[in-house]
Amino acid sequence: MSTSGASGDLRAGVSAILAASGDVGPWTWHAVAADARHEIWRLHSGPASLIVKVYLPAADRYYHHRWRREERALDLLSRQAPGLAPEPYGAMLATDAFAAVVMEDLGTHSLADRLESANASERAGLLDCAVDALAAFREVASRHQGMLRALAYQSDLDRITRDTLQRRLAIAAARLGDPSTAPEPDAAPRALAPDLPWRDLEAGIVKPLIRAPRRVVHNGFSPLNLMPRPGGRLAVIDWETLAVAAPALDAADLLTFPNFGLSADAMEDRAARLAGESDSAGSIQVFWAAAAERGLTYAATAAVRERRGQAESQSGRAATYAARRRWYLRVFDEAVERLDLDAGARRRIRDAVPGIDG
Repeated sequence: MSTSGASGDLRAGVSAILAASGDVGPWTWHAVAADARHEIWRLHSGPASLIVKVYLPAADRYYHHRWRREERALDLLSRQAPGLAPEPYGAMLATDAFAAVVMEDLGTHSLADRLESANASERAGLLDCAVDALAAFREVASRHQGMLRALAYQSDLDRITRDTLQRRLAIAAARLGDPSTAPEPDAAPRALAPDLPWRDLEAGIVKPLIRAPRRVVHNGFSPLNLMPRPGGRLAVIDWETLAVAAPALDAADLLTFPNFGLSADAMEDRAARLAGESDSAGSIQVFWAAAAERGLTYAATAAVRERRGQAESQSGRAATYAARRRWYLRVFDEAVERLDLDAGARRRIRDAVPGIDG
């Protein structure tokens, strides 16, 4: 993406937002390379820098819904939980062209980047910081449940229902079988993946997740979306998929991340402590259902990006995503082993997932 790729209308709109707050620039635009559906730009004016996140209809048919959810979430969090998310400077919508949010720049290295070079002791400390950030989010979500629920429910996008869970599983299986496939987001799950053992998946993964108590969740609480602040605190980015669902989904996003390298027993121990219940057997089953869904989904995403890296002759990138695909398939396999299913059901699930032994 070149600097000139930012449209004149976008730059003019962002300049107006910044001028209204007294930041007249001039600002230099630099594209930020990222594996994301949206454009990310870093603006510099002397020592100052900001981030502009641009949502485009050509890349995402639901661009305006994601933009509105993120813009309002950032505004609410800046007032109710300062520091937990980037500070917003302003937002704009050009119907059928783009939408954008201007926000605080939290730097170039996420928690995921920190983990790449961390030793075992450092990883343990970083995990503690991430758990603290999740606890802080849960606390503010509890205090402002009504407002955040209303925000999450403004559209059907990213709702965690039986249909959306089935669709995620079907899309993941299809992509693992053929990473070049591009399923429609509203494709019928059973038509997309007819060979999946749907009765077993319903019993082991879907029902536990939709029957669990529902709370506001970030719905992407991964170290990729956690940004270190001075003093060890973490800020959370990427609020566009805020949802109401089982809190175990956020725990699974965090605890299954490859660079923590947690064993299944360590994941279960942390998940039990996060659940905070004296009898956590039920909550642990929900966690393993969440871990299975996230493991399969993220393995498929990694397979797609691995293929893209190969196609673009980026061997390092392809290797990174190949390792990530294998890790998440392992997570999926371990999660399936701990689901409340009989041995035959667990075997049918494993046999139906492409690459589970690869």
